[in-house]
Order: sequence, then C-alpha cells, then structure tokens
Amino acid sequence: MFDAVVLAGGGKPEPLTEQEQVANKAFILVNGRPLLAYILEALQEAPSIRTIAVAGPVEELHKLDDEGYKFELVKEKGSMLDNLAAGFEAVDQNRLCLVVTGDIPLINAAVIEDFLSLCEPFDHDLYYPVLDQETCVRHFPETERTYVRLKEGRVTGGNVGLINAKWYLENKDRLEMFISYRKKPVKMLRILTLTLVIKFLLKKLSLHDLELYLSRLLRLRAKAVPCGRAEFGVDVDKLSDLAVVKQALSR
Repeated sequence: MFDAVVLAGGGKPEPLTEQEQVANKAFILVNGRPLLAYILEALQEAPSIRTIAVAGPVEELHKLDDEGYKFELVKEKGSMLDNLAAGFEAVDQNRLCLVVTGDIPLINAAVIEDFLSLCEPFDHDLYYPVLDQETCVRHFPETERTYVRLKEGRVTGGNVGLINAKWYLENKDRLEMFISYRKKPVKMLRILTLTLVIKFLLKKLSLHDLELYLSRLLRLRAKAVPCGRAEFGVDVDKLSDLAVVKQALSR
C-alpha cells in the first residue's frame, strides 16, 4: 500500500478564484462540494492508498475533517515544493508516495489504481504519467493542454506522481527547476543537452531519452508512465477548465 500527499496550498489571486469568491481554487464549490473533496473521496476509496496527508489552509481543512473526510492535516508552508516536503514529513518516508495536486477532481479510485498498477514493479524513485493528445481530446475536447511532440507522438503530463519521499526530502532543490518548467516546454528545452535538442528538432526525441536525462539530472531513477487516464490532465487552472469539470461532474 501507499501513502498519498495532496497539495492544496493557496496561491495568488486570479480570475478563477475571484469569480468563485475563494482564496484557494481547491475549495471552489461544484455541486455543493469543494474540488478537494472529490479528490479525497477518490483516495479514500482506492484500495492501495493507506494514509492521506493534505497540505493546505488549516481553517478550510478543519471543515473537511468535520464533514467526515479522513486525512492528516498539514499546515501549508508556502511554495508547492515546501508544501510537498511538509506533506512527506507526515507520511512514511521509506516508501514510494503518491502525490496529487488539489485541482483534479475528475479522478476516482479506478483511475488511481490503474496508474499505480502501471508503475509496477515499483523499482524507480519517480513515476510520472504521460498522456497522449488523442486520448485527452477524445475524452475532454474542451480542455486546453500544453503538448510536446516526441517520437511517440504529442504528449502532455498528468498532475500526479509516485515519488520516493526520502529522496525528495534529501534532494528537494534538484526539483526546483524541473517543476518550474513543467508547463513551459520552450524553457524545458534550455536545460536539455545539445543532443536532446537536436533529437527534439528532428522529432526523434523519445520518452526513454527523457527518462535517462532526467535520471542523470536529478540523480534518481525516473520512469515515464504512458497512461490512458485523461482525468489526470484535467486540472482547474482557468475558467474554461472549471466549466469542463462542472459539466463532467454533473454527468
């Protein structure tokens, strides 16, 4: 079994939160429930998940706790990486931990279990879901995503990861650049080697190439996980994303 850390820390004001009159998008209400509640429900129903730690605003998290959602409350620390470190402090650091952002309410227990099964035999330090454009567009055509063309096709990343908690706490600074560039493909290319850049331009850059490079860059064993679960890619960043989520949850 695995522990899970949910990142539900606050951010700066944006049109989305201002329209919904909340300080934190994880607490936007859909059908009377905050987005975070849907994620907690999915994790609680997943057979492979044991302890759930949520890093976020204390007052709002206490309300969810009072409503019956079971999790370890972790006071938010500031940046996403700081919140992740705080979350890891609340779980078993000697095992892989599932990390989930607090803005992907369309996931469910089956989606979580599917991703975890694809990570077997769990002999790497970092697993990251890769979603192909065709799957994302077929399931959620209204959602706008940033795609990168690789040898395997046009792909994007999901908003979860399976991470070696102990490695992270010892090497948090190594992830700073990678995380900050995760939605900026052009900037991501700047940290690649010349060989990888040439492969990218020739449309020959593969997932395996990126696995090897990321493993060397971060000094860990990284694994890209092709995953057909488009729910991991529907994160609520914009007003249009919220419209998609509301429609999907209403169905």
